[in-house]
Amino acid sequence: MLRIHTYLDRSVTHGIGIFAAEDIPEGTLIWEYNPQVDLTYSPEEWQKLKTAVAPACFTALERYSYKENNRYHLCIDNAQFMNHSESGYNVVNTAHNTMLARCDIRRGEELLCNYFQYSDADDVHAERLAG
Repeated sequence: MLRIHTYLDRSVTHGIGIFAAEDIPEGTLIWEYNPQVDLTYSPEEWQKLKTAVAPACFTALERYSYKENNRYHLCIDNAQFMNHSESGYNVVNTAHNTMLARCDIRRGEELLCNYFQYSDADDVHAERLAG
């Protein structure tokens, strides 16, 4: 669940991105896992979901999900639009299901994270990026 004000806009990095609607000082809590807003599925539940919904629906869900620690996660808020950057990321993932501002982030700046910091190697996005 996002802990800061954001908005969506066209990303220079990829498609739609999430942008800071306020100045964010380094170390600020950007996102934290909240089971009331962030959905989590076991591999078995994920496969069951895949067969329970139309293929187009599952493709959309998969696009905005990520796999970490052998669990599939789907954020329902704007966090699902956070794009990847290997070197220019300004949001860092921690071991405690939180994301922090890696540096000062200015209002209007796109929030970017490094998918390789937290995604499982077989996460569809990490696999695509790894080539």
